[in-house]
Amino acid sequence: MKLKSLLLYIICFSCFTLKAQDNDIVYLNDSKILRVGPKLEIYEDTTNTLSIDQVIQLKKFKNHHKTIPAFGLSKSTYWAKFEFVNNSDYEDFILEFNKVDVLKLDLYFKNKNSTSFTHQPMKLNRKKFSGRMFLFNLNIPKNNSLSIYIKFKSNWSVTFPVKISAKEQMLHKLFDEELINGLYIGIFLIMIFYNLFIYFSIKDKSYLLYVAYIFLFLLFQLNENGFFYKYFLYKSPYLYGVAVKTLPIITGIAAIYFIRDFVNAKKYIPKIDRFHIIIIILYIGCLFLAFDEKYNHFAFVYLNIISLTAALYALLVGIAVILKGFKPAWFFLIAWSILIVSIFQFTLSSLGILPYFPITDHSLKIGSVFEIVLLSLGLANRINVLKLEKEASQAQALQLINEKKSLIENQNTQLESMVAERTHKLEIRNQIISKKNEEKSIMMREIHHRVKNNLQMINSMVRIQSRYTNKGNTKDSLKEVERRIQTMALLHEKMYQSENLVEINVKEYIQSILTDLLSIYSIDKKITYEINISELQYGTETILFLGLLINELITNTLKHAFNDQNNGHITIFLKVYDKDSHQLIITNNGSKIDIDKFNNSKSLGQRLIKNFVKQLDGTLTIDNAVNTTFTILFKVIS
Repeated sequence: MKLKSLLLYIICFSCFTLKAQDNDIVYLNDSKILRVGPKLEIYEDTTNTLSIDQVIQLKKFKNHHKTIPAFGLSKSTYWAKFEFVNNSDYEDFILEFNKVDVLKLDLYFKNKNSTSFTHQPMKLNRKKFSGRMFLFNLNIPKNNSLSIYIKFKSNWSVTFPVKISAKEQMLHKLFDEELINGLYIGIFLIMIFYNLFIYFSIKDKSYLLYVAYIFLFLLFQLNENGFFYKYFLYKSPYLYGVAVKTLPIITGIAAIYFIRDFVNAKKYIPKIDRFHIIIIILYIGCLFLAFDEKYNHFAFVYLNIISLTAALYALLVGIAVILKGFKPAWFFLIAWSILIVSIFQFTLSSLGILPYFPITDHSLKIGSVFEIVLLSLGLANRINVLKLEKEASQAQALQLINEKKSLIENQNTQLESMVAERTHKLEIRNQIISKKNEEKSIMMREIHHRVKNNLQMINSMVRIQSRYTNKGNTKDSLKEVERRIQTMALLHEKMYQSENLVEINVKEYIQSILTDLLSIYSIDKKITYEINISELQYGTETILFLGLLINELITNTLKHAFNDQNNGHITIFLKVYDKDSHQLIITNNGSKIDIDKFNNSKSLGQRLIKNFVKQLDGTLTIDNAVNTTFTILFKVIS
């Protein structure tokens, strides 16, 4: 019996010893990417003075058994070590240290046959691989091993997100991550520009608050993911530190104001809504701590508490408004819940509390994309609900009027004629209101259609403009794009100001374009103009292409025709030519144009002029016998 117990003890002790010895060994048997965190043994050097020779003698390393070991804010230097055994067919490997900001990062390694460690220091502005994170090259022959030590120090949170894999597999993974980041940023930019154009179309401040919120959220994510640090702030860690603390504060304030407006909290829950002032004051108080590094630890704890409080407050507001019967708040509640769940899943997985899944690295991106899409849909639904409420209110008002009419008829038959006359007037008014509502509905659909088409046109013009852009003329190219977008924006402004879509004042539209161009290009010159336009009505397609065509021709005139003179004159004639065609004539008394050179030019402006003429199914002729005259015969687009 004693012999059996002794054998059992020896077996258990051997297994425990083998497990302890194997605790910090990472085995690679194929090309998959391994997270080293559970195998890392870590030591905190509070003196910040230990060398590698001193560290390897220490017996105080501790394994925390977490996917990403985390130690909070600290001024100490941390050392991490592990043993890597290559059982695969690969020999070239990359160790990734997935951090944005570092004060010091050094890699020491040696194989079992070496007597000294190889040292690889790492600095952001001297990376071998152009990436946001830190990558180390390792060469390990098959069935060999390396002892690896990592030395790390940061002003911010100390974590060890370490991965290792075959070089080819790691580079593929990094490429996929950058592709995902590009798609993520692209989705945010599309939503920003789309909702910004809707705001300019319908002037609903909810869209402006939404654009401000998702723009700041995008900046916050770009900073958290290392884009700002890589491209702008690696030489100024102080500014990076300020951005780390200020961006979440400003984003939180923008989120609070957007949420209040989205769910109409002031109307439905005025008592709960008052508490948002307290959260805003707390955020602003935290902002004052962002500019002094000695308050880093306190500022982060303070900011995390405020952010958690604000998130729970936002959930409470959403639930309270839903209970009051405002259905669009469901969009916010679902979107906000998805974002919070994704944040918790990412944080708890990083801390090793929840199991790690491959999707964990992108859970924040997925959650935030779902959030902004749902909120955008919720804004559209909110407008529809408010419209239905308005119609219901009008219907209720009409019902009350009819009831009052019946009561008056029953009480006083002598007033029947007066009541009949009043009822007739009310019916006429209701018909006018119904007609106006129908016209506004048609206008809204047309504006949405126009915004979509103009977004596509803007995208095409920017893409074409980029082919003609270099570092020397970037500012002028952006100015050209701005001028063309302004021309389209003017059309939307005229549509919005008009009573209906077919009564846009063509002369005012063209005069606005000409006035803007003269203010840009003729600062030191005196340029007069004359506009002679018949009483014409065009569809929005025709007006838009006419405006863009006039924009390009007048711009070309102002840039080149009056270089040798201080004054000039421009005339624009627009009239009916025959039953099938209309005629646009633009004349200037500046320097005569070289017609052959103009026709054979391959510039972007010339290409756009030809394209706009083609869109109008027209022809362009140029005459410079006396003055330079551009004549366009075109057909009205139905």
